[in-house]
Amino acid sequence: MGIHCSPQSSQWRANFIASAVDLLESHPRLAGVQVNIEPMPTGNAHFLKLLEELRQAMPKGKILSVAAYPPPTLWHPFPEVHWKESYFRQVVQRVDQIVPMMYDTSIKLSKPYRHLMSCWTSDILRWAGGTEVLLGIPVYDDSGVGYHSPEVENLHNALLGIHAGLSRHKILPENYAGVAIYCEWEMDQQEWAYFKKEFEKEE
Repeated sequence: MGIHCSPQSSQWRANFIASAVDLLESHPRLAGVQVNIEPMPTGNAHFLKLLEELRQAMPKGKILSVAAYPPPTLWHPFPEVHWKESYFRQVVQRVDQIVPMMYDTSIKLSKPYRHLMSCWTSDILRWAGGTEVLLGIPVYDDSGVGYHSPEVENLHNALLGIHAGLSRHKILPENYAGVAIYCEWEMDQQEWAYFKKEFEKEE
């Protein structure tokens, strides 16, 4: 658990929730809040408690979103950064929106990454039930970190994989709301043009 985050502590949860509520009340134009606590291993009951208490305390009409770990996969055998289906479903029952982080897979080849994105797209939309889904995609250029290869994990490959997963449906699932770019401040004009072109295909 992160050194500054202690959801196992009722006092920490109370302070965190009070801060979030104060933020929303002080800035009423905000649509809601997104909770992103890392690491957050699958099965953590304290995190579920935090989401329950936060959702109950938030002003009506505000969105509770959570940054989530993607499903387990043989392509990335590190269970500490993946959520099992049972836990994923418990999280989505407590929030309005879920944003799985579909990157940092350590995959070094484009085709396997696209295939994984396709599989994750299908699994996540099914596991999320009626909860809104934004699929988190990578556009950052970190190199040499081992777990991320920007020539593989990039906008082009991520969208190709997602569209392959979506193509399995005759119509777009109702809970699919699009993608969440991480991080948009590293996008250049060429990437924005490609992004716009690819999303026009869905209309």
